[in-house]
Amino acid sequence: MSYCRWSSMNWRCDVYVYADVGGGWTTHVAGRRRALPPIPDMPLMCLPSFGGQYNRDERRMVYPTRLHALGARIVFGFSTFWHNRIHMASLRLIPLRPIGLAFDGDSFNDASPTDCADRLEQLRAAGYVVPQYAIDALRDELVEDYEPANARGKRHE
Repeated sequence: MSYCRWSSMNWRCDVYVYADVGGGWTTHVAGRRRALPPIPDMPLMCLPSFGGQYNRDERRMVYPTRLHALGARIVFGFSTFWHNRIHMASLRLIPLRPIGLAFDGDSFNDASPTDCADRLEQLRAAGYVVPQYAIDALRDELVEDYEPANARGKRHE
């Protein structure tokens, strides 16, 4: 499971953090970042649904009226155009520059989510862009994984 990627925070994140299948929590630190922020992407979850429901038998979206279907097609087409042409083009056009901090290009593997969260806070203090939600998720994982069994409603026998 990844906690944040290079594409997090509109491609402004300097770390890639995930639970490693080999054990532990791995953090990769970027060596370069974009000189300017890219044009924001259009979040698909914020688009109106136009009352559409997916019909499993017909394997398609069904809308209350033709006007609703037309509106959905226009909005989806525009958002696809925005993502593929505008947002992604801005990513290709903005040059990458070296960050110039102490941990550029380094990778770390921590034994616990707490250690990984502490490392992310250390990297943020050093000047790297680290999302707070990644640190919070790592701290929450500690509570979920190491909570006593009887606190979750299970009895020890």
